Amino acid sequence: MAVTKDAKFDMLRRLRVADYATLSKALCGVFAIFASTHQSFITAHMLIFLGYELDRFDGMIARWRNETSEMGKQLDSFSDLVSFVLAPSFMLYSLRLRTPTDQAILVFFVLCGISRLARFNVASHLTPKDTNGKSLYHEGLPTAYAALIMSTIVAVAQWLDRTESLVSMVSFPGTWGEAHISTIPVAFLGAGMVSKRLKLRFDGGLAIPAWTLAIFVACWFALLQ
Repeated sequence: MAVTKDAKFDMLRRLRVADYATLSKALCGVFAIFASTHQSFITAHMLIFLGYELDRFDGMIARWRNETSEMGKQLDSFSDLVSFVLAPSFMLYSLRLRTPTDQAILVFFVLCGISRLARFNVASHLTPKDTNGKSLYHEGLPTAYAALIMSTIVAVAQWLDRTESLVSMVSFPGTWGEAHISTIPVAFLGAGMVSKRLKLRFDGGLAIPAWTLAIFVACWFALLQ
């Protein structure tokens, strides 16, 4: 029986133009994690934001060139995991939010992000689409939105040299111990990502920069008080 030889550089042959944009998004997430370990949170935020723009760009390329594929779908999910789930979690961990309760909340956020990405892969075709094939709404909070909320707040705090405002503690009754106040909203972001009741109907192309600016201004005034 004849043996089929694998083609040389088979992995590279399978990649489409849109896939290279997707891999660039993952690279932004990796470098954002590296920046966070050095507490360069402004750089990490910029890389996460760049990852979001690449996330939009690879979708535009895929639709323009009609390059949708199962491999591209999986690459997109894994890249989202790195850039929009792990990278912002590393930012908070590197900010010294490391009590057992803090870590439990961050783990919860990561697990919610993984669950959302997996659900999107198997159920995205059930969401109503417009004439261009784009979903009419987001079911649950997209991972990119959650990541940019978290990274914008931390970046503004570092820019204003007020990161100590994010590391104040709160005590919980019973055996929960202590946690930093800044990690508590992260639990709600995680729950929002897996929510089926939350349906966001705005266009991310314009909404993300607008919401990022709004969060930036709100943090600026809050941290200057």
